[in-house]
Amino acid sequence: MSPKLLFVLIVGIALIYYIGREVLGSFRHPDDEDLVDYWNGSLQAEDRAAFRQVSEHLASCADCRDRLDEIRKTHKGQGFDAPMIERKY
Repeated sequence: MSPKLLFVLIVGIALIYYIGREVLGSFRHPDDEDLVDYWNGSLQAEDRAAFRQVSEHLASCADCRDRLDEIRKTHKGQGFDAPMIERKY
């Protein structure tokens, strides 16, 4: 096997792994601790990649948005006293 072909193969495998990890991660529901950290703002300060992943997941998962609404009612975080946004879906 030529060195160029080996290099292309390794780069291709690395790209498939990285993209697959991102796609599969977006389907994983965040646990309550991650949602609390997201709501408190500590997740953004500590782990930007995890914050982005939770944000992207919340954009597409109504169940997790509902869970975040429940967390918002019980945990003090930024804007905890703001009115809840009613979603119609």
